[in-house]
Amino acid sequence: MAKALRKVRIASKQHLSPNMMRLRFGGTGLVDFPSGFDGGYIKLVLDDAEKPAVRSYTVRSFCDESKELTIDMVAHGDFGPAASWANRVQEGSEVEITDPGACKPISMDADWFILAGDMSALPAIGVNVSRLPEDATGDVVLEVISEKDKIDLNFPKGLQVHWVINPDPEAPNSVLEDTVMALPWRNSDVSVWVAGEFSASRSLRQYFRHDRQVHKKSMYVSCYWKIGVTDDGMKAAKRADVEAW
Repeated sequence: MAKALRKVRIASKQHLSPNMMRLRFGGTGLVDFPSGFDGGYIKLVLDDAEKPAVRSYTVRSFCDESKELTIDMVAHGDFGPAASWANRVQEGSEVEITDPGACKPISMDADWFILAGDMSALPAIGVNVSRLPEDATGDVVLEVISEKDKIDLNFPKGLQVHWVINPDPEAPNSVLEDTVMALPWRNSDVSVWVAGEFSASRSLRQYFRHDRQVHKKSMYVSCYWKIGVTDDGMKAAKRADVEAW
């Protein structure tokens, strides 16, 4: 059954970096919005395009007191309906969203942690990082479009942060997975959280599953988009890839 739509208003629009935008939503449509879904997702209806589009975005935060919902989204150039919409939309505009879907948090049952993703995964990684203990150790690999896209996520001091600059993320590449696979490995229980482009996520799932023998309960790997295809095409590829997904 399709989720009911909520009409919300864009309370503020802010560029966190050249290619990352933060939108805060308000309005009566959020009066009964449920708490506890930070790191989950909503679907945003982009109805001003030639063909209405629906895209999923991570719930960066929801303040139950002010009834304000925050999402961060990649707004790279004017490519695709979502980036195009984000660059044009104005504060005060109304838009429809769905109720939130479940979050997939990183498992805390580990001695060390690996988190990795491109800019589409930065909001969810930010939520996961905020949940880690202050003495957490491990590695975070983040692929961004430019040096100025290095957003401060308040990493625990024990996490080694590896920024990878890729100015053309829509061209086939392996920069994210190459960097992750080159990380030193520790012989103790690890917890893995990865999201981003389809091919990179698929490669890393196989690496952690087969090469590093990470137990499935200690690993979450997902894809948010796929180079060269629409959102529907990505979902179709994901369904067809039985082994990886």
